[in-house]
Amino acid sequence: MRHDISLNKWDFKIGKLNYSAKVTTPHTWNVDNGVMDYQGEAEYETSVFIGGELSGKRAFIAFNAVYHTAEVYINGKSAGKHSRSGYTPFRLDITDLIKFGDNNKIKVTVDNTHIDEMLPHNGDFDWADDGGIIRKAELHFLENDAIEYIRVEENIKSISGDACAGSLLIKTAFLDGKPHSGTVSIIDYSSNKTVIKKHFDVIENEITVDFEKLKLWSCYSPALYRISLETENDHYEIRTGLRKIEVNGEKVLLNGEEIYLKGCEWMPGSHPDFGMAEPLEQSIKCLKQLKNAGCVFTRFHWQQDDGIFDWCDENGLLVQEEIPYWGYPKQAAPLQLEIAKQQADEMVYYHSNHPSIICWGVGNELGAESEPTIEYVKSMVAYFKDMDGRRLVNYVSNTLSRVENAEKDDATLYGDIAMWNDYLGLWEPSDDIENHMKRTCEKAAGMPLVVSEFGLCEPHFKGGDEERSRILRERLGMYSKIKNICGYMWFSLNDYRTHCGEEGEGKLRRRVHGSTDLYGNEKPSYRLLQNL
Repeated sequence: MRHDISLNKWDFKIGKLNYSAKVTTPHTWNVDNGVMDYQGEAEYETSVFIGGELSGKRAFIAFNAVYHTAEVYINGKSAGKHSRSGYTPFRLDITDLIKFGDNNKIKVTVDNTHIDEMLPHNGDFDWADDGGIIRKAELHFLENDAIEYIRVEENIKSISGDACAGSLLIKTAFLDGKPHSGTVSIIDYSSNKTVIKKHFDVIENEITVDFEKLKLWSCYSPALYRISLETENDHYEIRTGLRKIEVNGEKVLLNGEEIYLKGCEWMPGSHPDFGMAEPLEQSIKCLKQLKNAGCVFTRFHWQQDDGIFDWCDENGLLVQEEIPYWGYPKQAAPLQLEIAKQQADEMVYYHSNHPSIICWGVGNELGAESEPTIEYVKSMVAYFKDMDGRRLVNYVSNTLSRVENAEKDDATLYGDIAMWNDYLGLWEPSDDIENHMKRTCEKAAGMPLVVSEFGLCEPHFKGGDEERSRILRERLGMYSKIKNICGYMWFSLNDYRTHCGEEGEGKLRRRVHGSTDLYGNEKPSYRLLQNL
């Protein structure tokens, strides 16, 4: 009833440079010899035969991400454009442009020029600006009355050991906009056993399924379920886990129990052979390093692929996925709010079934003491929560430590968790780090606080990995003495590729900020992170 065609072989060209190549997607030109420094427009073209037996179905072209502005053409006609977001999935309805029983020409124009009408904004971000079809691309063929999506929200009413009771709210819609009858099944992912099956005479937009005893998802026991919806002409399923994340005073609770969020941030797209088009196998190597270091939490400055979140779901790694609003403009304007809401819509639509994602992030290191940015954070926290009630929403601050005026407001205090990037004595000079830190944390008294970044960036700061290790050991000793610190995020797992790096050239331009190098080779500070 559903049919997919992978789109992974393309003719690629950059007209301005008279450059052409045959490539396999995912792909970025910014790791290819001769064009790795190019910013601007490029083209991908392919041809695919679509059989006549698919005639009458709805046809879509789907991309997991194109960085950052894409226009898609089918048989010479524009099918649509996706812009202002380079890391979120999108799909376009191409039913009326397809020639069934014939070859079809597909062209995608891609542009990675730094622009203002974008998040990340212009060149104001600290990671690679790799252009291209950087994640999976496919054609999807569906029946006219197919299930469009399934989104699940759990309402956990009671917990007993590793099991819970409550209800599932299953949100769905059909391509034809009409209600249908069908069957909903809940299937244990590990055993493939159907534990609940219910028939519904009419399925509209929401279905409620009560349950008495289902397994909880947690960091140490990541139980998963498949939610299957079957109608006369379609069968579609998603995977999720049941868990409850909440804040209680200065603590974060997972399934009713306090959790300490030991974390480390990994900067994807940093292996020079792959860039932002790195295969899932390479990403998993880095994710395993996080888990092997004893981490239960990580954050991503920009949106990631479903495959990464699938691994986090299966292995119990908690995640904060963030809108890539980093650094500038320091005072959020209506344009930034509008773009952030677009990206939030796409994040919730495509990623909300992943239990590993426990937090949405709305920005990092903005002018958090300014009224416009405070209002932006308030608006985005409310916007996310209105769409998705099963997650926390946060803003990451680098201004909370400005303690000269202890009464001064800061945008991070309007999230569920106060998040503070601690670079005292480094990017932020300080004569008395321990006392300065205590005064900073006092500003967030009454709510949990996570140190969302700390570490050493070379060559701007000296001392090498020995100094990085000293900072790690020193800071953890300080954090343990402050009662509302409920976790930390070591920054970072790896040295990382970034267009604003101080070391290296081309695809090797980087910041030396990691406990592993660009290729994943571990430094002494990584082994220290494992043992602390």
